[in-house]
Amino acid sequence: MPIPKKTDPKEMVTALIDDSIPLEHRMHMIAHMCMVGSPENKEAIGGLLSTAAKNNGRALYEKKIKEVSALLEEMRNGPLRSAMFVSLIEAGADGNGSVQRARVLLEDGGTAYPAVPNTTLATSLRCGELVLLEAQGKAVLGRDPYGVTIGEEARFERRLDDERVEVLVRDHEPYVFQLSASLAEKLGADEVTPGSKFLVDTRRRMALDAIPPADGMANYWFLVKEPVPDVIVSRDIGCPPEYIDELKDHVRMWMEKPEIGADYRIRPAQTKLLEGVSGSGKSLSIYGFWRKMYEVMSEVTGIPIEELPPRVLRLRTSEVYVKWFGDSEKRLDRFFTEVEQIADERIVGTDGTEYQAPVLAICEEFDALGRARGTGEPISERVQATALERLDVNSPRMMNRLVIFLCTTNVPHLVDPAMLRRIGGTTETFGRLNRQSFTAVLEKHLRRLKFKADYGRQPQAERRARHEVTDWLFSRNGHDPGQVEITYVGSTTPDTKYRRDLVTGALVDRAVQQAAREACRAEYHGCNDPGVTSQMIISGLERQIHSIVGQLSPHNVHNYMTLPDGARVGAVRRLYRPSVQPFELETRS
Repeated sequence: MPIPKKTDPKEMVTALIDDSIPLEHRMHMIAHMCMVGSPENKEAIGGLLSTAAKNNGRALYEKKIKEVSALLEEMRNGPLRSAMFVSLIEAGADGNGSVQRARVLLEDGGTAYPAVPNTTLATSLRCGELVLLEAQGKAVLGRDPYGVTIGEEARFERRLDDERVEVLVRDHEPYVFQLSASLAEKLGADEVTPGSKFLVDTRRRMALDAIPPADGMANYWFLVKEPVPDVIVSRDIGCPPEYIDELKDHVRMWMEKPEIGADYRIRPAQTKLLEGVSGSGKSLSIYGFWRKMYEVMSEVTGIPIEELPPRVLRLRTSEVYVKWFGDSEKRLDRFFTEVEQIADERIVGTDGTEYQAPVLAICEEFDALGRARGTGEPISERVQATALERLDVNSPRMMNRLVIFLCTTNVPHLVDPAMLRRIGGTTETFGRLNRQSFTAVLEKHLRRLKFKADYGRQPQAERRARHEVTDWLFSRNGHDPGQVEITYVGSTTPDTKYRRDLVTGALVDRAVQQAAREACRAEYHGCNDPGVTSQMIISGLERQIHSIVGQLSPHNVHNYMTLPDGARVGAVRRLYRPSVQPFELETRS
């Protein structure tokens, strides 16, 4: 299109912004004006750019104004509010004509009736869903995309009707809650049974969903999930108590031939109270039976020990007593409930046969749980009442379950007589070691121990050390003049106690370990003839005994040695003890 040489710049700008002129023509016009830099063309292009800048600035200005206005409106109205939808109200029911309203529950539990302007949204809402309200709470704008995923747990008791259920909150407060639509469908399909856990909103009184049960055994508090202890009775326990084999045979009979026990009307559940001073071997014997029980289950079912499910529960007093009123009884009650639940779970052997497998329930420090009434605090009385109710092998709920209760205590005289009757009166006493039991225990600890070369080969060295240490401890030739004299109330004749009166299995273990450490340290520093000797073990025993004697008093002497029944200690006098043993004098000379 030819451009006149003399043209008004305003007319040129008008022509360039005229949409009726084809775009290609206007592009040629701009190109020509740029190539011919006449004053008129320059003025026209400047006017074109100014016009474009003015028009764009106005648009940006209007856009910013709208954004600021929207922000101010949001600030005036506030954020959206959350509510829980319950149901729709028929149009006109509120006297406002055809306005569709909803009944919703606010976060504080109050009720509101906002309008639902979107008909499609109104028909798709379900009871228990979270919805978004405008800031004043007058209208439902949409769904909350996140919904309710957290809240309190409640136990489902029963369904009252299509819309309500009865639940127990915190296991003791009954409530009637509204049913959400999704939970109502699960109840209708029998996917939820009484006793299940519900996710509830206690403020809004709404039962929202069913909580799936824990996978496997994760919901058991007191179940011991550690590996079976590597304690072999024949290898690790010197002079093992008879109850281990007795209970082992009991378990095997009920797994292989339960009809024999039924013929003799023997109850599957058994209880034992293991009493004795600290270090006398109660816990070690429990570990030994634990291993024996799993060996029996493995032999009967054909399943390797490491693949058998955990069936041991341990109750510690520290896990029962809590500061909240009523919670201690609940914890103890839960322990017995878990014992019964595990006992009801059968094991399927490799041949497809189902077996009633045993459960081992360990109750440590039983005196704290079953302390004689009138000697403790009120909380002890309440906990003991729960224990008396649940620890009863004659009760219908325990009668047919293969459960072995092993309870331990260091002070049996503090256990309530009623608790002893519940246990069945079967008590296993762990006391001080006599010569035979000491020899058996020492033999276990000396096995495969490294001795000096002059002791000979291994069996001979162990035998020599065992005889020398045993003779030293139990000799009657005056090597032990006595360690302490005890005078009882009402008597003037003191009772002399010797080294052998203080020896326990734990003390022997510590003494042998001390001797082994001494020999190990000597070899590390370059000893030419390394190894343990009888004198090292004797020195270890002497040091352990001296440490006990040094802390004896009339108030604690019964914890360290066996005293006559009913005797009260009036005075304790430690006898003179040389700091150096005779064999040590020979060595030094």
